[in-house]
Amino acid sequence: MGEQMNVIENQHLWFDTALSYRTRVEKNSLGDMIMYICDNVPVLDLEITDSVVVSVYEEITEPKQTILGVEIIVPVDRPFESNCHYVFKPHFKLENAVMLNYRGKASDFSEAGRHLCEYALNKHYSPLTNVYFSIKQIDGNEVVANAYLGVDGNSL
Repeated sequence: MGEQMNVIENQHLWFDTALSYRTRVEKNSLGDMIMYICDNVPVLDLEITDSVVVSVYEEITEPKQTILGVEIIVPVDRPFESNCHYVFKPHFKLENAVMLNYRGKASDFSEAGRHLCEYALNKHYSPLTNVYFSIKQIDGNEVVANAYLGVDGNSL
């Protein structure tokens, strides 16, 4: 896994008006897919207003490749009408999360997510969400991001 820093607790990630795009992508092409989405949002007459967020919700391992099911959430400047390709989300809100600063490959998101889940379980927190990666910088498959995992606020 890429270089990382300590986990920080009691974090949040939220924004209004977002485009949600779900797809499957070959693991080593995830970085390119994120960049493609970012480059093409203006074609929809929308402006990106904050860091793009990515969640890997599925991983299918085949003999010659690994396919990821991903959701890419793009904060945008205004509401729009959903269609069969992408969906409007009026709000994205993740509270009481543990956060990991991540620097590495987009193709290693699943491994970083497992590390964050292990941290939460070792602290006896109950994970409530998928892991969401807020992309701060991307160049091909190389990414700087904050990884968030929502946990139960009543965990002891």
